[in-house]
Amino acid sequence: MNWGIRMTDKHMDDLLNDLFAEAKTDQSATPSDDFMARMLAQAEAHQPEPAPLAAPVAPAKSRGFLAGLFDMVGGWQGASGLAAATVASVVIGFNGADALTIDGLQTIIAGDADYYLSDLSGDFSFEFDEG
Repeated sequence: MNWGIRMTDKHMDDLLNDLFAEAKTDQSATPSDDFMARMLAQAEAHQPEPAPLAAPVAPAKSRGFLAGLFDMVGGWQGASGLAAATVASVVIGFNGADALTIDGLQTIIAGDADYYLSDLSGDFSFEFDEG
């Protein structure tokens, strides 16, 4: 799709460079001052008028920190996504990575193993015991 012209054709580069150098030195291509003045006058005539300034609006009343946080995460859609991710991370954290394998998920779904939360130990961590 290059029409038989190599992209690194030095002859074509030389032709373009000569053409640009000739255009830079050609004074007939420079617009006259009269033409530029007429063109700028026409352009200025087509500029839209600035809109009048509106009356200042009172700042909106603050809705509070939680409302701002709720809006920042994307409303109820974002908050529900964050809640689902939090629940999933808590479940994965308590069950461990072994529960994410096919056998682990089948064990959890089938209910073959019972996991109980014991009381908090001295270091305030949860302990799992198989029963």
